[in-house]
Amino acid sequence: MVMRGDWQLRYVEVCLRHGQALVPLWNIASPLTRYDFATCLRSITDDVVTGRLDQPHQPITSYDLWLDDRLSSGTDLTWLSKHPIDTAARFCQLLGAEIIQFIPGGSDSKRSAREVGFDCARQGPDALTETLLDVAGKVDGPQFSPQKAFGRLYRWLAQDMANDIRCAPYRDVLREVIFKTWAIPAGETVLGTSLSTPRLYSVVTAAKEIGRSAQITRQILEHVGIVDFGDDRHNARLTFDAKLARPAIAQAKRLVMATAMRKRLGVSSSQFEILIRQNVIQPVVPQAVSKLQWDTADADALLDELTKDAITVEADDANWLPLGVAAGRARVDIKQAIDAAQKGLVQVGRLPGLVGYTSLYVRWSDMNKLRGEKPDVKTLGVFAREVGLNESGAMPALFNAGHISATELFNPATRRNGLYVTDADIAAFHAKFTTLKLLSMREKTDGRVVARRLRDAGVTRFAPEGQDFGPVYLLDDVLGALR
Repeated sequence: MVMRGDWQLRYVEVCLRHGQALVPLWNIASPLTRYDFATCLRSITDDVVTGRLDQPHQPITSYDLWLDDRLSSGTDLTWLSKHPIDTAARFCQLLGAEIIQFIPGGSDSKRSAREVGFDCARQGPDALTETLLDVAGKVDGPQFSPQKAFGRLYRWLAQDMANDIRCAPYRDVLREVIFKTWAIPAGETVLGTSLSTPRLYSVVTAAKEIGRSAQITRQILEHVGIVDFGDDRHNARLTFDAKLARPAIAQAKRLVMATAMRKRLGVSSSQFEILIRQNVIQPVVPQAVSKLQWDTADADALLDELTKDAITVEADDANWLPLGVAAGRARVDIKQAIDAAQKGLVQVGRLPGLVGYTSLYVRWSDMNKLRGEKPDVKTLGVFAREVGLNESGAMPALFNAGHISATELFNPATRRNGLYVTDADIAAFHAKFTTLKLLSMREKTDGRVVARRLRDAGVTRFAPEGQDFGPVYLLDDVLGALR
């Protein structure tokens, strides 16, 4: 039997000379009796002689060599040299236990926890951080938490040694890992320190802040690009940068249903639909994601922009009309009317006693100036009547088939695009085609007589591949037959 004074440190576990695990010789509660070595040694004489206290041979680890050098000579060439021996040794034991538990592939299962922990801790904060991040990465599921990931190590630093400043370096390393991995809310204390603003959000913490379910929150975050659609991590584990996500989180807190958005704007259902169709306002998320589609900030911004230079108007002034009514009478798109009002091209007035969009008035005369002039050319329909091809859509059919030319123009009066023919389009038509109406006018005879003469001469209507374009003929065919 061998006894050494430095073996009284509880974290020494093996005799380097004999490779034997250290064992307690007696366990006596009374200090007076416990320290009566002569009496206690006599009581265990038989156990020592018979070898009942002997243990299986243990391999000597790097931890055991380090601890023996530190206790016997004070030699320590590792990062742990800066820290008290008792806290350093205990930290190695607890750290190794967590590494072996969560990273079985990263450490040989035959190695002891004290050795695994020491080989990591000896390298300093960078290696510690990397290893602890690996440990955190192995924890998953709804119970994803620092307490579950770091077990007894966390409890030792957070509770047992909470007020021991000697453990501050270990707490600092572990706390930083926790802040990098978990969505810790602002103000929540972690190992003695709290954050003024969160570094990370998870779907779960974001849902709590927004006040929605985790499922709806995740769908919103996926839609706005904060969360990847293909990320299969649990909501508690799925974290993202809080600073980048903060605008999206703030917007999600403002989202309301269509009814509340209409009330915020002060519009009717029909007015609301018009504003949507004209892209004046748009939902933040589709209804398939959430019925909470609308950002109230969009409503406030629109009204603020329209009313910033508004004047007060009188109800009996006939020249002032509600914005939507004035735009409708002038046949001006509501988006064009709103854009003009925002740019100051149209003076906006507010009628006392009304709120929101319904209180916005504009002068009818100002709105009418936005209408513009209609195109100074004929419509394709008018030209079709002039040449006798206004039945059964013959003229549009010729255009759609590419046999004649026309120009699509916007008509401010009707607020629609339409087909128009320019002088060049008309000249091109007459150079290629003629019709029974044109021939009747030229020959000064009834169209039926002209049609019979053409049939007798073997001239047929223009109908490539059997397509019916009405009473229209190729001009060259007709001129040869009627000479």
